[in-house]
Amino acid sequence: MNSVALGWIALLVFILTIVIGVKRKLNLGILAFAVAFVFGLFVKVDGGAMSSVGLKGVPVTSLFPFNIFWLTLSVSLMLNVGSSNGTFDVIISKLVGMAHGRRAIIPIIVFAVMFIACSAGAGSTGVVVLLCTIAATISKDQDIDPVFMLLAVLSGSTVAIGSPVAVIGIICNTFSEDLWGERIAPSYMYPRAAAMAILTFAVIYIIYGGWKLKKRPVDADIKALKLNRQQIITLIGFAAFILLTIVIGFEMGLAAFMVTAILLFLKCADEKKIIAEVPWASILLICGMCVLIGVVTAAGGIDIITNFLKKLMNQYTVKPIYSILGSLLAMVSSVTGVVLPSLIPTIPDIAVSTGTNPYALVTALAYGANITCASPLSSMGAIALGIMGANLEYDISKLFKLMLIMSFILMAVSAVWAAIGIAG
Repeated sequence: MNSVALGWIALLVFILTIVIGVKRKLNLGILAFAVAFVFGLFVKVDGGAMSSVGLKGVPVTSLFPFNIFWLTLSVSLMLNVGSSNGTFDVIISKLVGMAHGRRAIIPIIVFAVMFIACSAGAGSTGVVVLLCTIAATISKDQDIDPVFMLLAVLSGSTVAIGSPVAVIGIICNTFSEDLWGERIAPSYMYPRAAAMAILTFAVIYIIYGGWKLKKRPVDADIKALKLNRQQIITLIGFAAFILLTIVIGFEMGLAAFMVTAILLFLKCADEKKIIAEVPWASILLICGMCVLIGVVTAAGGIDIITNFLKKLMNQYTVKPIYSILGSLLAMVSSVTGVVLPSLIPTIPDIAVSTGTNPYALVTALAYGANITCASPLSSMGAIALGIMGANLEYDISKLFKLMLIMSFILMAVSAVWAAIGIAG
């Protein structure tokens, strides 16, 4: 079988894996491990097939993304301490209470809280769900459009692509280190991610006429909330983590495990609970898809995508096209498990052929993919929709349509940011 045919088959296998996993509601990562092993029987490397008896499947297992696994697990455990002991709940509620009943600035505060949390790496599904839950309550109590509040949360989370301690930022940096031998400097990616997040929220605020919201009474329960001893210690631990990793440059995974161990020793959280709250399904998905993508790459599948994209792209269109590709794929699949692992490897050749900064392409791709987390077809958007749908006053079908429409609008907005050079 010639290499081109094998490459096309590899892409077909990759697509079928996603379709079957979604249709059968299987974890794509576990399915991807199995598919990688079977398809590896037909992909040749030095010494034989990747999954051959002679090589004992080592070429396949060597594709396991240990760095992503290590960092995602360690950071998730640490952040789960703050999530499980209510630290995030108190801080977020207090910050929202700072509006003093001025409804026009409540969406701005919600966006700012999510923006700051994700900048600090606390952009896990649990934190987003927590803030979506709070936003849903605020939406009902303060009579603010529920989709507006959801988009305030989700647009704030997009800054995570530029955070070196957020899961999506870790993935972007891990791939960059593998492809170019160095990580993307926070001074390059973070300001661009922050600018796009703020501008995107500004567009959302204008669309929904946020300034027209009138003042309402303040909820007394929010004023009464205070941080307890465990929560204060947790915040000190998080500050120590930021100092160790960003200021001193200590290895992130070890720093996270050390902070977690100290916080558990000081009884700041229940060990069983924080382990149970680790996003194991997401970690399996990410790792499994990375292994399968590695096999697809060895079969020539990524080369086919790269050559196809080269025909469509030039120095003017390359960034918005990557942004749109990321958005479209992210509407129906995982950003961290599917979109980034499958498209970032196509960037080196495209960057060279178009004379574009590869880091700008990573930024455009990651932001375009992350902004469509508002899509009700994505896992994050679906969770957010489910939270809002728990309120029987809302028409779930109407919310679904509005969120889907806004996803396409935000996809276009992201492409514009990429086209005018904000992504780099």
